[in-house]
Amino acid sequence: MKELISISTDWFNNYCNSFKELTENQKLSFRIKKEHSVRVGEIALLFSNKLEWTEEERWIAYIIGLLHDIGRFSQLIEFDTFHDDKSADHAEIAIKILKTTNVFEILNISNKELVFAAIQNHNKFRIQDGLTGQELLHSKLLRDADKMDILRVLTEYYTQRKGSVNHALTWELQKGTSVSPAVVKEVMAGKMVSKKNVISEMDVKIMQLSWVYDLNFRPTFEYLVKNRYLENVYNSLPKNDLVIEIYRKIKVFTENKILS
Repeated sequence: MKELISISTDWFNNYCNSFKELTENQKLSFRIKKEHSVRVGEIALLFSNKLEWTEEERWIAYIIGLLHDIGRFSQLIEFDTFHDDKSADHAEIAIKILKTTNVFEILNISNKELVFAAIQNHNKFRIQDGLTGQELLHSKLLRDADKMDILRVLTEYYTQRKGSVNHALTWELQKGTSVSPAVVKEVMAGKMVSKKNVISEMDVKIMQLSWVYDLNFRPTFEYLVKNRYLENVYNSLPKNDLVIEIYRKIKVFTENKILS
């Protein structure tokens, strides 16, 4: 497997390096997305190991994690943004790109549709109906691995935040002094918060806490707790009785998932 990981990583790096004459901002954005992609592949491999998947399943999990955001690079060049709403669905861009490359032949992957299904579903609010078997399993694993690395980036920002605001992480929203009623309703019902209900930075953070309701595997919850991601998001929030109650509910849910 080590050889396959090395070959796939080399291919991925060569693809990223095929973009020439980048601005300094684009170089920075490319580096961030490259590092994120590698980490998601590594996290997916870690979780699949803990779940005792077969070697082939673990290898596919790594590849899907590595390639899931490959659409981000051409998205940035063409649209100068990572916002899908202002450009195009980066998962669909990724699939179009992969269909035109020789990566599956190089890596001897026969089940392309499995890879496409997982990538197609990684950035959606919920997994599409009708997926079963390996497609469903890998879609769930990718979503878990992706969320864990996104939380790593976010909590580093929240705990080390100094100077200027990073609007890519705060959505250019006002800070807010209370949680929006629609956000409260969803999170207290044990549901993942919908983006359409988010109107402040405070709502964004509650939404990020609510991602626990979309996680799928015990190793994910263990990883979440070990790295104190929920705690760090919570510590960055202004405190009131409602925020404390939301956090307590989410913490109990997470602990139960580890014990179950």
